[in-house]
Amino acid sequence: MRQNQSCMKNKLFTFLLVCCSAFAWSQKAVFKPAEWSRAGTPYYGLLSDTRSYQSANFVIFWGDAVGTDPTTANPSDRRFNPKSVCDTLEYIYKRFIGELKFVSDAPTTNFGKYKIIIVMLGTFGANGPQGFAFGGQYEGVIGAMWVDPAAVKDGGALSHEFTHTLQNMIGIQENKVGGGFVGYDPAGFFYEGHANYMRSLVYPKMAVTDIPRWFGTRHFHWSSTRHHYANFRLLFHLGYAMTTRLWKESVRNEHPFVTLRRLKGFTQSQLNDYLYEYARREPTTDYAIDKNDNPSIGANSYGVILRVEENRLKTQEPYYLWKQYTILNKVEGATDSYAVSDDFAPQDYGMNVIPLYSTCTGSSKQVTVKFKGHSEVNTTAGWRYGFVTSKVDGTISRYSPTHSANESEISFDLQTGELQMFLVVMGAPSTHTSYVWEPGWPKIKRYPYELRIANAVPEGYHTNFRSAFKVSGKAHTNGGGWIVNGSTVAATVYVGPKAIVRGNANLSGNVKIDGTAWIDGGTYKDNVIIKDNALVRRGTYSGDVQVGGNAVLFDCVANGQTILKGNTLIFGSDFSNNVIIGGDAEPISCSTDGVYLQFPHGNNGRKDCDGKPLADPSNTDVNASYIGFKNSAIDFSGTPSCSVITGLDETTESISDVIFPNPFIQEVNYRTPGKFEYSLWTPQGQEIISGKAVDNLSIGASHQSGLYILKIKKESADIIYKIFKR
Repeated sequence: MRQNQSCMKNKLFTFLLVCCSAFAWSQKAVFKPAEWSRAGTPYYGLLSDTRSYQSANFVIFWGDAVGTDPTTANPSDRRFNPKSVCDTLEYIYKRFIGELKFVSDAPTTNFGKYKIIIVMLGTFGANGPQGFAFGGQYEGVIGAMWVDPAAVKDGGALSHEFTHTLQNMIGIQENKVGGGFVGYDPAGFFYEGHANYMRSLVYPKMAVTDIPRWFGTRHFHWSSTRHHYANFRLLFHLGYAMTTRLWKESVRNEHPFVTLRRLKGFTQSQLNDYLYEYARREPTTDYAIDKNDNPSIGANSYGVILRVEENRLKTQEPYYLWKQYTILNKVEGATDSYAVSDDFAPQDYGMNVIPLYSTCTGSSKQVTVKFKGHSEVNTTAGWRYGFVTSKVDGTISRYSPTHSANESEISFDLQTGELQMFLVVMGAPSTHTSYVWEPGWPKIKRYPYELRIANAVPEGYHTNFRSAFKVSGKAHTNGGGWIVNGSTVAATVYVGPKAIVRGNANLSGNVKIDGTAWIDGGTYKDNVIIKDNALVRRGTYSGDVQVGGNAVLFDCVANGQTILKGNTLIFGSDFSNNVIIGGDAEPISCSTDGVYLQFPHGNNGRKDCDGKPLADPSNTDVNASYIGFKNSAIDFSGTPSCSVITGLDETTESISDVIFPNPFIQEVNYRTPGKFEYSLWTPQGQEIISGKAVDNLSIGASHQSGLYILKIKKESADIIYKIFKR
């Protein structure tokens, strides 16, 4: 009976294939690539119409290792249902093509004539084509996808790879002037981020893709291949229409930001301003739009979806919040001055998110920051920075003006009903650089800076730092750091006051855990040092190993004199001897002495574990060395106060009619009929200038960037304005 049922099932499945194929063939045609009939090519003699299935817009081919009915294939992990795969793809097609119209399928186009080809990898036997999933095209005619049965369980991988086929169709039929970012190495990163963005337009909850990696690398340049699958939040800011224009209206050898700058009619400075508008959205995930680019604060708003996942990580998998916030270094000899480390310094369009915790005791909580950038580091050095405040529920409350001066004193207040204040700093190059694929950390420009902060302390310096994770445990007697119950820490081990040990870790010998280091499981012995803002989860560390900087290690083994530092991100590798790993490296196991600061690639001249020393040209930094500013160089102009000048919103005149431009760069003009008295003040209450004027007043550019208060007295009435100097 079972055999008869199986036979009947196979016949029915074959009948359905024939019927569906006959119907579909009356619509679009199936393009058969010439290479399939050419000896020596990957699929020569492997594909057959008897092992295929068609829907209106897709055709699937698979290998003989899973038979004519792949739903019953052995082993079971090779099974898939061709109809289900096509149904899912047709659903995605309706969204991408029917609704969003990313690519035209008019009858006269290739996309209107031919079906997308899907080849099932891993179905041709052990020696046949293998892989997980990728998309492309055949012979400049029609898009194609190559996917493993493991990649077709839902629409996640399918929508991503289908986007790749559509990106290729752009080059085939929509943008024939060499655009569509085809064949241009510095734009290669954009294919992956855009594919994940498109996926979120059909499956919004997949917008949470790889949040931990994004947090750990968002200070990298936006084009970085260290996060090119996770950098798509910017596209929520651009919106679907502009994102699509980038593909359809780009020209040959053009970086997406250069395309954006051209289409918007921006100068480089205006591009920086626009990109900062996106960067400052990050602390509160202020992407209050749905998959149709409509304003939304509901469950399907991208901002809500992202925020829910971030909150889940905090409570369930906190070790994945590797570097959610930038930890600044305290300037030696100063009580309120801080510097961003080279490891955290923003690169081109990269950002730092720095929570600020008020130290004011009254109801008035104004924070003042003196910003000073190290413009001597490279010729394109520039910044954008400003404040963001959030409501109690974590959503956006207010944004301050955007600031751009290399040196400026700025203030903002935390108002009633607001939970948190952030300083967001973005690297804003004066000249755009289109980096090649994998240039390596030493070849990427960085934009370091220093801050002096009044009436607040930054992340890592507040009394409740990581308090949510310091439960069910106790402070270690040697150093005061927190040890969560279940971990074993010898009395000889030093655990610094800001460090934390969790996850049944075992520490012995002369091990030292310092800085804001985070240990989550693993074994540590001998003279191992874990310091700075390093995160180590599980693994075994012995000898004289040092882990520092922003290094993130999962399930690794290290011994000898190994040094792991910088922004290195490593999973399951072994290291020994005098191996030094840093920069943005993500290496495999290595025991060959050498300095490894990049992901090996032909563009940076490195290979895995190649033993090159620090003096090798690949490790030469394009950024000049610098020394910290003297304390006097970042002094405040006055004595900052927690108090906020009242009455700033009592202006009765239209400010655009009487003050222009605001913000200003060279000068700001105040215009009103008749005589008036004026005075210009800092937010801290320091009077700068005062006098009398008739009809018009110009205030020049000699004042440093920041917020100023202009008080006007006219006919016995006081009018107060906020003006901003860039």
